Amino acid sequence: MSPIVGGIPSSSLTIHLLGRPAIVQGDGEPYRIRSQKSWGLLAYLILAERPPSRPQLATLLFSEANDPLRALRWSLAEIRRALGDSARLEGDPVELHLAEGTIVDIDVVTRGAWTDAVLLPGLGQDLLEGTNIRSAAAFESWLVSQQHHFGAGSEAILHEASLAALTRGAVQDATDYAVRLVSMKPFDENHQALLIRSYEAAGDHEAALRQLAICTELFERELGVSPGVAVHDAAQAPPTHDHTPTDATSIEALLEAGSAAVGAGAIEAGVRSLRAGVGLSDAGGVGEAAGEVAPRPGGGIDPLTARQGRGGNRRAAPSR
Repeated sequence: MSPIVGGIPSSSLTIHLLGRPAIVQGDGEPYRIRSQKSWGLLAYLILAERPPSRPQLATLLFSEANDPLRALRWSLAEIRRALGDSARLEGDPVELHLAEGTIVDIDVVTRGAWTDAVLLPGLGQDLLEGTNIRSAAAFESWLVSQQHHFGAGSEAILHEASLAALTRGAVQDATDYAVRLVSMKPFDENHQALLIRSYEAAGDHEAALRQLAICTELFERELGVSPGVAVHDAAQAPPTHDHTPTDATSIEALLEAGSAAVGAGAIEAGVRSLRAGVGLSDAGGVGEAAGEVAPRPGGGIDPLTARQGRGGNRRAAPSR
């Protein structure tokens, strides 16, 4: 992630890379870079673990151009115009320095609090959504990986936000977050169960049954199976006065979302969800729930690690 440094006048610049990308100065109108490859270059520079060389960037994005390095220079100039005095972009290797006060939405997802992340307009949308960068196979592979990474982080944030809203009795907020989760991954039973539970917590049993019917029809039509017990049980959950989601199914869903986020490389968002799940488990006396979630294939984290690691460093560097 590109550093935010001193020596540049502080700014109110916001860089949106989730969803349709845009750059906003203060309360001004969004500035949209015309070249899709320039958007790709900006995202790559922000997320790079170390400054890339100019030949590396030219090969990554402009190999089909008659003069790849010249095409790169043009793209860098377009990014400089967009960022204005709020950034320095220079050198070989190319270094991007952002002014203090700059907000980058993907940094909020990776390192910020979920209470800030849920306010992002692009949360739950793909990185550089709608961007079609042709003749750059290596970059496209990198972009797919990063989209998976931030998608998992967004899921973990929305799941934690929905459960937190249920805990404080804000059932409409809980439902809205759950709807966004189901829109992202309609075949995830945990998301479907959370949405149904949110309707039940709001006292709308009819809506819960409608959502169960929608989910069942979708699963049977597309997958040839019925949704699992957790989805059906969610529609039969007895109403509570405090809406606190300390049942084993809800906690397990939060832990699984955290484990999936960690497995996808969204380390900090995933660990936050794991710790939140363990905290709910402790508060509700559902001690066995945390022990029932196994790490997912290809990566993840044992929820026991989250229990033992509470109070440690929450800013572990995300894997890229």
